[in-house]
Amino acid sequence: MVKLVWKNKNDFLNDISRLKTIYRDYYNTFEMISQNNSTSKNQNGNNMLFWGDNLNVSYHLLNNFEEKIDLIYLDPPFFSGSNYNISILEGEAKYDSIAYFDCWNKDIDSYLQMLYERIVIFKKLLSKKGLIFLHLDWHASHYIKLILDEIFGKNRFINEIIWYYYNKYSAGKKNLPRAHDNILVYSKSSDFTFNEERIPRKKPTKQLKREMVNGVLKNVKDEDGHVIYRTVTDKKLDDVWKIPCLQPASKEYTGFPTQKHHDLLDRIIKIGSNEGDLIADFFCGSGTTLVVADKLNRKWIGCDMSKYSIYLTRKRLINLRKMETRHPIELYTHIDEEKENIINSGFFDKELKIKRK
Repeated sequence: MVKLVWKNKNDFLNDISRLKTIYRDYYNTFEMISQNNSTSKNQNGNNMLFWGDNLNVSYHLLNNFEEKIDLIYLDPPFFSGSNYNISILEGEAKYDSIAYFDCWNKDIDSYLQMLYERIVIFKKLLSKKGLIFLHLDWHASHYIKLILDEIFGKNRFINEIIWYYYNKYSAGKKNLPRAHDNILVYSKSSDFTFNEERIPRKKPTKQLKREMVNGVLKNVKDEDGHVIYRTVTDKKLDDVWKIPCLQPASKEYTGFPTQKHHDLLDRIIKIGSNEGDLIADFFCGSGTTLVVADKLNRKWIGCDMSKYSIYLTRKRLINLRKMETRHPIELYTHIDEEKENIINSGFFDKELKIKRK
């Protein structure tokens, strides 16, 4: 099998037991969100939101969640070479910050090592029936597919989904508009969850009725040998998804630069999991995966390094709980002096307006 090699590629599998121990008690609960004011802790039942480095969080989770996560969606840095800036309005005060870092100084080796280490651990967290959906674009998806082949095995490749966002403006003058992302899908085993999704057609369509005969699709005929037609109003979802980019006019829009459309995550979660399954997003951004999983009656684990990500995710989930009864949420972080000051300042309860610059 072909393997991708880069400078200082590090095989750290022999060190995992030590890292599990180091990070076993590393994270502390700093808030419980519950509709019934319950303070009980049930690590395998409550939803969990981590504020911290997802690699360290994954070492922590290995202690209790190895092979227990049924679907992992990852929307990591794309190796775009840019950092994503936001403007924050707090009362009369306005200031700028960085919501998301994706500047690598053209160092593809460190980028690949970053994802490689995480994917290795995420595979250990994935249940035997689980799927991983890795969201990328043209910058590095060709590299990452080889890494996924190495870690999962090329026979565990399921699909490459093309997300075609037809409403994104392109200012390019010397190339065709880049109007799609790539979502690579791999399984942990041959016995994975995969639910058929059907989408409505624009109008009813007349088509030949077909059936499978000895592994071959054949036309169905009547007693006189004439082919039979049927009228269909939907069709099986294929691997090209026409879903728009989220626009500021949407009620779901948060202002976070990397926010994906909720319909995209709705499809992914419905295809790769069932009600009651455990979903994880380790680059959760504005929290769309967690919000959609919550609405679809899945349990979830989320993680991000950005305080603005945790702020927006927490706010969206609290608003959802004002409307419907939901499982409690436990918020975790490693409480150092900086994070303690942020928490004690009431940052997460402030009324902030966030806008992408």
